[in-house]
Amino acid sequence: MSSRSTRVTALVGVCAIAGSAVAAGAAHATTSSPSGGWTVDTSNCSDPDRANAPIEGTVRIGSAMPLSGGPAAAAFAPAAQGFQSFVAYANAQGLLPGYTIDLTIGDDQYNPSLTPGVVQGIIDDGVDLFSGDIGTDENLAVRDTLNEACIPQLNLLTGDPAWGSEAEEYPWTTGLLMPYDTESRGYVASIQDNFPGAKIGLFYVDNGFGNVYADAFRDAADAAGLEIIEEQTIADGEDAPPTAQVAAIADAAPDVIMATPLGGQCPTFMTEIANQLAVRTDWHPAVYITNTCASPLILAVAGDHANGLYTSASMGLADIANPDVQTGNAAVAAYIAEMTNQGFGDIITTAAAGWNVGEVTLAVLQQAAESEGGLTQASIIEAARNLTFRPSLLRDNLHEYVMNGLDDTFYSEDVQVVQYDSSVGHFNDIGDPYSFETSAG
Repeated sequence: MSSRSTRVTALVGVCAIAGSAVAAGAAHATTSSPSGGWTVDTSNCSDPDRANAPIEGTVRIGSAMPLSGGPAAAAFAPAAQGFQSFVAYANAQGLLPGYTIDLTIGDDQYNPSLTPGVVQGIIDDGVDLFSGDIGTDENLAVRDTLNEACIPQLNLLTGDPAWGSEAEEYPWTTGLLMPYDTESRGYVASIQDNFPGAKIGLFYVDNGFGNVYADAFRDAADAAGLEIIEEQTIADGEDAPPTAQVAAIADAAPDVIMATPLGGQCPTFMTEIANQLAVRTDWHPAVYITNTCASPLILAVAGDHANGLYTSASMGLADIANPDVQTGNAAVAAYIAEMTNQGFGDIITTAAAGWNVGEVTLAVLQQAAESEGGLTQASIIEAARNLTFRPSLLRDNLHEYVMNGLDDTFYSEDVQVVQYDSSVGHFNDIGDPYSFETSAG
């Protein structure tokens, strides 16, 4: 197991709660499962009896996230804290009656070669499910292991389309982020609406995440009749500024740039774009950037260089940094109050993703516990794949999360394009959301 991990086991009454609005908005959001929904076959499990055995007393959740190791930890570690804070809250409120939730987060440093060891160590400790694991390559490194053992691998913080397209082969694995191909289609639709006929420059990190994203964007752009006139990449893990790559894009002078760097590469890309704009005063491209770069921590590092960037609302969540949202949305206000009460008021924006993982995980566990066979690993994955749920921090104008067996394999397929205003430190919506939701009514 990794040398660094963190565990939360919060019993009822451990922490004071900041108000009943959190309970109303987060823990008791509407969930439902269609009658006669999808069921899992446990006959091929390495231990079918374990997959169907009742879980009693304590539900043990594992997760692999980067808690150390450089820029990835700085960008993503707050998600771990948000997840932990929700678990502490849920236990204190007794939101899974008859159970205590135990969360262990192992540190894989955003390195897929470390993820198997981290995950195996948590398995050896007797985990019931994994949730919220970060990274495409990291999750691919353990997907076979978890599916063969029939351990639910839920709510992955990666939007690789494989989590949906390969659901029949890997039924125990579900994603939480909007799939990258859907996000790409949303950006292409936005470019069509706001910059018709634009020529595009494409910049992406050369790894599993970046290549999946770039392929999806090319397909969507080609279908829309948009021309990509320049492509540049940055190596996975490269820390040096992409000066030459951005200069090459600037030489081509595209009308729009679509960028998919990763972690610490995000602010350096933004800085290089600003440097080129400073010397090419007649070039005014619109810059779209993946929402994985839209963390408030990353944008703060970029400063004014991030001003005007287009991206999308990650997981469809409300913009926690917007003062109007903070005061006008009761669920957001309650979330902020609870995080502040727990001592984490300084990371409310970056921790929201982890809080959302916790909410969705709890909704799955509640539904599984209420099923005819009670709480088992099999009922957990069945609940996850037959879930209709509106998280408390979800934007009002987006569809609730829906997964319907193998017919609809992603919770969220709505793309709200937003634009960053560095002068106020939050986003403004650009038009209405683009919906690609399979189950949208």
